[in-house]
Amino acid sequence: MARCSHLHPIDAAAVTFESEGCRHLIAKHVDERPNDFSILPSAKRLKDFSRTHMVGVAGAGIAYLQMIRDGYVWCDHFENLHMRRKPRTKRTPDFVFSRPGQIDVAVTESKATHGSSRKQFKRTVESGYLKQVEPYLGFEIGGAIASHGFSIGSWMTSPTRAELLIDHTAVPAPAGSDDPPSNPKLVRRGNYLTVLSLMFGPAIAAAARAGTWVPSETEFLAVHWLDRDWLIGLSELPRPALWVAASQNETSAGIDWDHVRLSNDFALELGVARALFSSLASADDEFDPLAELGRMDDALIARAREAGGALYPDGFAVLGKDKADAPVTVLNWNPQQGHFKQQEEVKVADELSVPVLQRASEIQTWTFEHEREKPKTEQLRLTVGRSD
Repeated sequence: MARCSHLHPIDAAAVTFESEGCRHLIAKHVDERPNDFSILPSAKRLKDFSRTHMVGVAGAGIAYLQMIRDGYVWCDHFENLHMRRKPRTKRTPDFVFSRPGQIDVAVTESKATHGSSRKQFKRTVESGYLKQVEPYLGFEIGGAIASHGFSIGSWMTSPTRAELLIDHTAVPAPAGSDDPPSNPKLVRRGNYLTVLSLMFGPAIAAAARAGTWVPSETEFLAVHWLDRDWLIGLSELPRPALWVAASQNETSAGIDWDHVRLSNDFALELGVARALFSSLASADDEFDPLAELGRMDDALIARAREAGGALYPDGFAVLGKDKADAPVTVLNWNPQQGHFKQQEEVKVADELSVPVLQRASEIQTWTFEHEREKPKTEQLRLTVGRSD
């Protein structure tokens, strides 16, 4: 839901809080006991704007998962991708998807309802395909030809069983008058720029999209989890999280305040991160290292679920509850050699649940004006747990 509901880069901590809000709404208004997903009638007692938001975000997430189930891996918001020519319509689809090894892309529109009849909603889904998907078939979107598309509707009016209603392309569209060859490089990059936004915040993602971010000047943290290494996200806002002291030196209070990092639960498989950073350094017309990536193994995805986390086919993960016991290292990116260099192993504290001690610290953040980054220093109140 976090990946699908925000067109522009968003702060990872803000996404976490929104996701928590959605989780609580779904826990209250969805019965998890039956095998079939459905929204309970209690959701009708929500204010209309709250119910519309919950249903819309859930529908977008369901559409994303359906595309992943069909073998698609990479996704970007349609509005983020450039078109050299456009059809005669102002209505647009939601997402653009690409499969590993394929040079074309699919456009997808998400629909959802918790009030319309099935017959009425079926017409809505069909209209979404005809007016928001079909006009773009055969056009170049982000460097790749949109050969087919889907309008995916989540009908959630029934109190016992939700249904997916899908209208899709029967025969892939030809390239039309756009110039081949097709290359979904920007779609693959856009997918991981969303990941960077979730892991490190909107400033990093915006700078990476603009080509002004220099990963070699950033200090990263990696954790060993599920027998693999993962680049982990860092949070700037005080929230219950795993905290890491990037130095073994400790004060008498047990904490070296100058070397404290708060990590969020988001992570990216290290091999995928290596391909991403190499891709960001390459020109648009050069070979894309992301093109060599396959999908994550189904067995590893199942292990992540058993560990209380989640792993997506593109290598993006939400760490499980057991990550606090995993080894963590400091990494630097070496652009000349195209790999990460390990600096040191760091000390990891348990997950913090009760904020009992506060300390204000100076941190450098980034603000953007006319797509150019400007450094500024802000006061951030850091909340941590008692060391004893």
